[in-house]
Amino acid sequence: MPFAYPAEQVLGAYLILAGISTLAIRPPGSGMLAGGLFIAGMALFVVSRLPSPRRALGAGLRAVAPLLLYPLLYPMTGTISRGLPVWILDGPLERLEAALFGGQPSMFLADAAAWRTLSEILHACYFSYYFLVIGLPFALALQGRPGAAARAMGVLCACFSLCLLCYIWIPVTSPLYLYPPLPQALRDGFFYRLTHAFASRGGVIGGAFPSSHAALSVCNLVLAFRLARGVFWCTLAPTVGLLVATVYGRYHFALDTVAGVVVGMAFAWWAGGRIGLPGAEA
Repeated sequence: MPFAYPAEQVLGAYLILAGISTLAIRPPGSGMLAGGLFIAGMALFVVSRLPSPRRALGAGLRAVAPLLLYPLLYPMTGTISRGLPVWILDGPLERLEAALFGGQPSMFLADAAAWRTLSEILHACYFSYYFLVIGLPFALALQGRPGAAARAMGVLCACFSLCLLCYIWIPVTSPLYLYPPLPQALRDGFFYRLTHAFASRGGVIGGAFPSSHAALSVCNLVLAFRLARGVFWCTLAPTVGLLVATVYGRYHFALDTVAGVVVGMAFAWWAGGRIGLPGAEA
């Protein structure tokens, strides 16, 4: 790879593209927001040139750090997309979903399987996303494989960046904001309350297509299969449960999740030819 930390460059490129998008869409305060994004993007390109820490663990932790910034960038997509005159996919996506599945899976799945235990398991899997997407890079860092951690993180950041750009330019409203909540019997569990507490504080109206939960968890799973088979087996069941939970819990339309799976697999496949996966132990 041309630089030690591709994730830092991917993040820098995303910030610059987000700045350009801000100037094009022109939400309130667009000039100041775009200027801040451009400055932050250029700063990250400078940071990406800095020497790597000498110790493998320090180098690995630096490789992981960029992904931790994305929770701050995700809500910003809603601020930028606010300047769009119309959200072009909202109605058509909902109608296509109904035509393909004979209704809305995000409505009939939970109604057909309204079991509290199942709901709690699926919501626990959904919440595990916050650990799944950093688990592989952290595991590689702790194994003393900072190069592999950096490569994996570069792919995950690129995947997430594409999702964020979609949320800016083709925002789609989640069923969470369109439809009634799950049946009352499913709403008093610990993991239901926990995931909805996070969604209410960090959710973005318009940040649904493609599902970044699906995209990053699938991308992570494929990378784990190539780089750390033990991590793959540990994350396989939570990832499958997460994909079901995105629709069962009414966080996404089924097509959001399908699109996320396609994006995640595409980026994981792309990684093999672009950043030297698998096999790099440095």
